[in-house]
Amino acid sequence: MSTERLRWVVLEPFYGGSHRHLVDGLAERLSAGEPVELEPWTLPPRAWKWRMHGAAVTFARRWRAEEGRLGKVAGIFASSLLDAAALRGLLPASARALPLVLYFHENQLAYPVRVDDRRDDHYGWINLQSALAADRVLWNSAYNRDSFLSALGPLVGRLPDARPRGLAELVHEKSAVLPVPLDIHGLERMATEAPNGPGGKRPCRILWNHRWEHDKDPDAFFEALFRLADDGVPFEVSVLGESFERQPEVFERARERLGGRIAAWGFVEGRDAYARELARCQVAVSTARHEFQGLAVLEAAACGAVPLVPDALAYREIWPVELRYAPGTLADALRDRIERTSHWRRYDPCPVARNFDWQTLLPQWRAVFG
Repeated sequence: MSTERLRWVVLEPFYGGSHRHLVDGLAERLSAGEPVELEPWTLPPRAWKWRMHGAAVTFARRWRAEEGRLGKVAGIFASSLLDAAALRGLLPASARALPLVLYFHENQLAYPVRVDDRRDDHYGWINLQSALAADRVLWNSAYNRDSFLSALGPLVGRLPDARPRGLAELVHEKSAVLPVPLDIHGLERMATEAPNGPGGKRPCRILWNHRWEHDKDPDAFFEALFRLADDGVPFEVSVLGESFERQPEVFERARERLGGRIAAWGFVEGRDAYARELARCQVAVSTARHEFQGLAVLEAAACGAVPLVPDALAYREIWPVELRYAPGTLADALRDRIERTSHWRRYDPCPVARNFDWQTLLPQWRAVFG
């Protein structure tokens, strides 16, 4: 019986956030004591548009340079920020027929643009051509898949002529939904080290733990809090997540205006410290204008914070309707959570979050490379 391990090369042009989390998690769990060996090739998480244009050239040149060392390769796994069609054309002839699995963390036909920007169809076309070139296409949610496929008709319709038919059907036939796994059980364990209740007479603590960028719509979150503060409603707020050199100006305004209501502010180093901070919150809010899976809310739920999320996007397939709010109702929904904290604390969000644990999803991921 052969003991030769199956080697897959993992190509990640944007090695950050959920992209990095997935690559590292797969490499850790599928390369030790498994019949599969994953070899990650990564590029730093910046200039995503240039990554979509240039990463295929970079990775193909590296492949040619290391072809002798690579030996027998079973397949290629790549994220959708790679132009997979260009990669296949640029690889050595011996590698072009390798199975290629493409993973969509997001798609460029549904990703929101800034108010003053116009969507550039070119990046949606790169996504489409990559999906057509791949042997298998994986999505982190049904919303991600369906929003992409439903946008293909209008995209093709903008061609002046020679409009190909049936592209959505072609992509759908090779598609499957497979979420990014999280260490839910680990977060639960770390969260037990901190109290997960209001604590004596302390007011309800509200959590916002997302990237400090426009697509997460922090303006909507803070406007709701400003309204509650003006009405004298008691609450505390923890604003966590990764920030960057340029960030929406509302953060500076909110820090000044909310003042003593702020319990935590900024990025928390270390998973254990992060879990303990999440566990101190009673409500986990999202105001995202796009969300293809919602990892931040799942992490908060693992630590006991009850989600309050938009009635849209990928949230609809994860969270029940009572935990979702309609457009324009966030402030009222938050007021209800604050005034009836004990009622909402009866809802345990952990069972939903456990559906996304590595232990739960690893068999499906193992089958991708088997």
